[in-house]
Amino acid sequence: MIKKHILVVDDNVAIRDYLKIRLEYSGHSVDLAENGREGLVMLAKADYDLVLLDYMMPGITGLTVLQHMQERYPSIPVVMLTGHTECHLEAQAIAAGARACLYKPFNWVELEGILRSPVGAAS
Repeated sequence: MIKKHILVVDDNVAIRDYLKIRLEYSGHSVDLAENGREGLVMLAKADYDLVLLDYMMPGITGLTVLQHMQERYPSIPVVMLTGHTECHLEAQAIAAGARACLYKPFNWVELEGILRSPVGAAS
């Protein structure tokens, strides 16, 4: 598997830390942002191969970040993370440009599959 530079944007510190540990163990380089505003700042400063983006965050939501990314960084794939199981949220995320949507608590095998698939590859 090709190693990626990944940005994780999630307001939940436990989710951020878990993803950082697991992804770095798999050989990826990982940066963390605790909210949408910080995520947008980090996107402007570094090149990322993939963004794992929480849907519901205080302030700037994941959907707003995703819409901004589609304007400025359309080639960076985004996987939306959500703890909400309403299917309309997934439909909104996909319509806005997310490549996939994972529900929390997510299965690590499912995330690894996305990392290996064309879904997780830059276009």
